[in-house]
Amino acid sequence: MKSYLITAAFIGAFTASLQGWQDEVTTRKPDPSFLTIRPVHLSFQMNWNGAINSGRLNMLFGRKDARYPNHFITQIYGESTGLARSLYPYNYSFTSFLKKGSYLPSMFTSTETTSKGRTETSNWYRPSLRSREIFTPSPKGSGPRTRNSTFSFSKAPIYDLASALIYLRRLEMGIGEKAVLVVHPFASPYLARVSVLSRETHRGLKCLKMDIKLQKIGAGGKLISYNKMKTATLWLSDDRERLPVELRTEVFIGDVRAILTGKKYL
Repeated sequence: MKSYLITAAFIGAFTASLQGWQDEVTTRKPDPSFLTIRPVHLSFQMNWNGAINSGRLNMLFGRKDARYPNHFITQIYGESTGLARSLYPYNYSFTSFLKKGSYLPSMFTSTETTSKGRTETSNWYRPSLRSREIFTPSPKGSGPRTRNSTFSFSKAPIYDLASALIYLRRLEMGIGEKAVLVVHPFASPYLARVSVLSRETHRGLKCLKMDIKLQKIGAGGKLISYNKMKTATLWLSDDRERLPVELRTEVFIGDVRAILTGKKYL
């Protein structure tokens, strides 16, 4: 009887902690003022510590493709450059196929290439998310390694990179307000807590300054610290478009920033 009570108490405590973060997840619909995302190509300069240019990043919201009439296609792509490329050669392309109207993900594909090899990821966003990651080492000393996984969460949508950003752009959030999202950008799920720190002028534009905290969602829904990204701050333009102006992160290689340098409507 005693062992049963101890087991029941443990299961109850675990369930309560799991239920805690599940109940935090934001379920409210976007504000009507931000329902439509205007197709645009945004260019960003990447740098280390605000001083050394380290790469280029592009975001295409609403890329035209006649093969996918029912999707709003978003592409994020770029590469490391200069000194950063000599230390860490990196090319990447992430494509999101979002449902028109809701901007929720249907499929996500990515290709990342480093000196170690090429990683290709495909995610299918259904009631149960299915993910496949294939890593091909370079130089070719062994064959490709494939990892398959599934993840389920029913209380709110599961977002990829592009759809999570679009959802934040479409929310009306005041200072101190928070949005909690389940994000499955590549081969693993994460819990993102995003809070509005202030309204301020940043790089000559009126902006919303947001703090982003990530935790990995492990087996059984357990939250695990994500040490590869210590801090992240996002500035969105404080207007009807809510365009990303800068993302500043403290990651395992130091202070990395993506700064908006160009805008072209599609």
